[in-house]
Amino acid sequence: MIDHGEPITWYSTFIGVGYRYQDVYMNIFPLFENKRDAFKLWKKAVNWWPDDRIMLTFVEEETKYWFILYCKSSESDQNLGFVKSIPMSQNYQKFKHGVEKTAILRFGIYKTKESKARSEDPDYDLELLKKSKMIYNILFQRYQDLSQYSIEYKSIKSSELYV
Repeated sequence: MIDHGEPITWYSTFIGVGYRYQDVYMNIFPLFENKRDAFKLWKKAVNWWPDDRIMLTFVEEETKYWFILYCKSSESDQNLGFVKSIPMSQNYQKFKHGVEKTAILRFGIYKTKESKARSEDPDYDLELLKKSKMIYNILFQRYQDLSQYSIEYKSIKSSELYV
């Protein structure tokens, strides 16, 4: 995919990506620690994305993959995309082999549970925001096959500057 549009500002400070398999369509959700920040980010950018223009690409490279999410729309003045390098996992493999052309995008809040009993192993809470978008454009690529002119390649190079 060749990039001919406005430059995208890449957001990579979310903490990871979660997957949920129980629904009719698989869910995928960038994970955040702060609910207020996640809600503001959704409202600022994702809320305005037309579902049929949302692009989700996974770029695999050895023992990790790049999660790349953006919208190909000139209708929004918020040209924001999400990119993050994530270690390969069984959850990712399950999503890759089970997704069927469509997935539901949501934001997730992942935080340490407040518990009265002290424990060496912390418990975590996961909350999914109610807002959702349908993703119809899901691609799986290999890093070595990317064109240096593609949005995906540029997003990876951009995010490497901040690592």
